[in-house]
Amino acid sequence: MHRLQHVIFIILGLTALGLSVGPAVAQGAPAPPSQRTAPNAPAETPRASYEVTFTGLERAGELRGLMEASAELVKQQDDPPQARAGLRRRADGDVERFETAANSLGYYDASFTVDIKPGVEPSTFVVTVQSDPGPLYTISEITIEPVGHEIGGVEIPTKRLGIALGDPAKSGPVLAAEGNIVRFLQENGRPLAKSVDRKVLVDHRTQNMQVTYQIDPGPPARFGPVSFAGATQVDPTFILRRLPWTYGDKANVQELEAGRDALIASGVFSSAAVSFAEEVEADGLLPVVVTVTERKRRSIGAGVSYSTSDGAASTAFWTHRNLFGGAERLDLRATLGQVETSTSASLRIPDVLFNDQDLVLSSSAISEQTDNYDSVRYIASATFDRRLSDILSVDYGISFERSRIDDDGKEEQFTLVGLPLGTSIDTSDDLLNPTRGGRSRFTYTPYLETIGSTVEFHAFTARHSHYLKLDSEGDVVLAGRAAIGSIMGASTSNIPADKRMYSGGAGSVRGYALQAIGPQDSGNEATGGRSKVEFGAELRWRFYEDFGIVPFIDAGQVYDNEFPTLDTEMQWAAGLGFRYYTPIGPIRADFAVPLNPRSSDDSFQLYFSLGQAF
Repeated sequence: MHRLQHVIFIILGLTALGLSVGPAVAQGAPAPPSQRTAPNAPAETPRASYEVTFTGLERAGELRGLMEASAELVKQQDDPPQARAGLRRRADGDVERFETAANSLGYYDASFTVDIKPGVEPSTFVVTVQSDPGPLYTISEITIEPVGHEIGGVEIPTKRLGIALGDPAKSGPVLAAEGNIVRFLQENGRPLAKSVDRKVLVDHRTQNMQVTYQIDPGPPARFGPVSFAGATQVDPTFILRRLPWTYGDKANVQELEAGRDALIASGVFSSAAVSFAEEVEADGLLPVVVTVTERKRRSIGAGVSYSTSDGAASTAFWTHRNLFGGAERLDLRATLGQVETSTSASLRIPDVLFNDQDLVLSSSAISEQTDNYDSVRYIASATFDRRLSDILSVDYGISFERSRIDDDGKEEQFTLVGLPLGTSIDTSDDLLNPTRGGRSRFTYTPYLETIGSTVEFHAFTARHSHYLKLDSEGDVVLAGRAAIGSIMGASTSNIPADKRMYSGGAGSVRGYALQAIGPQDSGNEATGGRSKVEFGAELRWRFYEDFGIVPFIDAGQVYDNEFPTLDTEMQWAAGLGFRYYTPIGPIRADFAVPLNPRSSDDSFQLYFSLGQAF
């Protein structure tokens, strides 16, 4: 009660003094911020927008490009400073960058001034970078000075060095030459070579540059014993066979890299490192250490596809990558679809008779139900696959095939013994989504009565795909393909229906039904032919990392002659594809329409599958 009386007394006292308690506002007291009348705020000072011009670089185009790429005046033109003083500070900082750029290209007497003048409009400026690159300095002397060990008569070719007397004194090639020297020595018996120091003298009087490289070539060495780490399931003798050098050969770091690539290409290792030891032994041998990480030996997978002409299909596979310890690969595969139902098995045995030559034993049972024929066939083959280089391989062998074919109500049985021969050239950069390079495949298979075939003919095909990257990231790719095929030695009616040439469908001319292009019977069903040609082109545009669109055009024709002729019109189709990119390759959806359809052709075709069309 006493506390309440004290509070009332204080409130009354404050009121008598003209002060206030609570939200009321007393006379003469400043109003709360929400009730004050704000004075007019001054308008924000406009930013100093500007244009940049470079002059004096007519004979130094490379310097101009480097200056424009490094200039903050250019990079931040859309974010101008508040005033001219800020613009001046930005320009002064660029002058130092211009001098560095000029020196890197061999212009060591270059001078730069920046003139800033008011523009026509208020708060605008015209910035002029006035340049005088001066004379271009050249390299007058190149010295390689051994340190620690003598080079021992090893001469480094000028081509490998990367620079020569009289070249412009550019810093990039001068720096790269140091690594080129070390690399050359490492490839020529001095695997422990290393750089010690680099001395560069720029002589402004003679306008040239003198370069001295101090290199420790290390001792001469030969390939010594190999030790292994990480190989628990793979036989070390298989690893030794994959290494491309012989014990005692002159040491070469390039061979180490080739050995690493060969181990990765075997498919049984997820990673591989091949390196020299740190010291050469007394007998001149340098030990090698191979460190690998083995992949899981078994894997299982599945895939699905769909098209309006082929219907739905599903595929399952099982793989064992190291069946007996020597990287033997066993693949089992089964396909269930409206057109094809099949099972197959193949065993790949590496390094048979020669290193880099695999023996592939395979067998399959295939049932096909197409609009043109129905067939059941059993195939067994033995093929050698020999890699001649990183991009070139050949394959050859023998195949045995028994088939029963129902062709337009007429059932026949065939026995075919073939001698397939093929060549592949692959310079592409990715299996499922290439962005550059190309792929070529040539095959020739004679089926000869003299070795057991019931009919005799010779089949030849050639196809090529090429990929051109139109941007630095590979998000825009122009892809094209062409194919030609021919069967010689028998008439169309005497060739088994499943061995004739066909075109149309997801893997050839999209927009037409499977095998629909070419000569037709009285019921407008394709009969197949003895030759064909196909073309295709598409523009692959990838955006938002995982999505893409692909406009494309395809064309093809099948002929009853042994070789294509010009008297039959090509069947053309065009369409638009959509891609969703995944770690294992793009998921593909293509919509295509025929451009010059025949009366029997559908108005469109739709395809879904994994991987690019070619």
